Amino acid sequence: MQNCNYLDILNDDKVLDFIKIKYQNKKSTREILLSDPYYRFIRIITLLKKMKIAVKKEDTWLDLGCHHGQFLNLIGPSYDCNLVGMDDWKLKDAMPFVKFEYYPVDLALADWPELVKKRTVQILSALEVIEHMIDTDQFVESCKAALSVDGYIVFSTPNINSLRNRVMVPFGAYPAYMEFRNIIHHVRLFNPKILIQFLTSHGFIIEKCIGVSFLPEKLLRYSILKFISEKLADWLPSFCGNFIIIAKNVA
Repeated sequence: MQNCNYLDILNDDKVLDFIKIKYQNKKSTREILLSDPYYRFIRIITLLKKMKIAVKKEDTWLDLGCHHGQFLNLIGPSYDCNLVGMDDWKLKDAMPFVKFEYYPVDLALADWPELVKKRTVQILSALEVIEHMIDTDQFVESCKAALSVDGYIVFSTPNINSLRNRVMVPFGAYPAYMEFRNIIHHVRLFNPKILIQFLTSHGFIIEKCIGVSFLPEKLLRYSILKFISEKLADWLPSFCGNFIIIAKNVA
């Protein structure tokens, strides 16, 4: 596990170059580092390093819902292990230059763990994925089928009880992150307490739960506000718009 300069990584990142062209993103690299999803990615990597979770060269890190592989590309320089991504589109056709192993799958089905050797995945990340799953029990059991004993899951997901919702919903506003029609397929929403209970019921031990950011993204460019935001997000994840859970598979 190595310390990395994320600015240098992204300045030489073909995945980010592809995304900027595809979505006509004109933000600077520094701005991208402080915006979703990259800010969330770095929060997760920093947390894993603080927790000193070891990943050996022969281990597999599986990223579900990897999209364009942004998180895997950020992991690569820090963790020397077998990187695998899964999502529901033909990534390799559009992005043949990516170096990680990739499988196009429907994560809502139960058979995707068969694509990796069962019980060999040391870290399984599913960032902003579980809220898209109708059968969340099946999804978590599929994650367990892929994970090694003592392996870790890393989830991030929107928080239905965010401070924004607590303030706005009593005044009649529709809750943030919910959908009354299928646009991005948010069909399940959690708060930290319920997701902790849910994962515990499936045989996981919760190692850490933090918020992604307490303050709005636009304020993170100010160092002091970024520091305050991260401290409050560490202490008060139940008030944040999105939260991160790291849990250990023990059953």
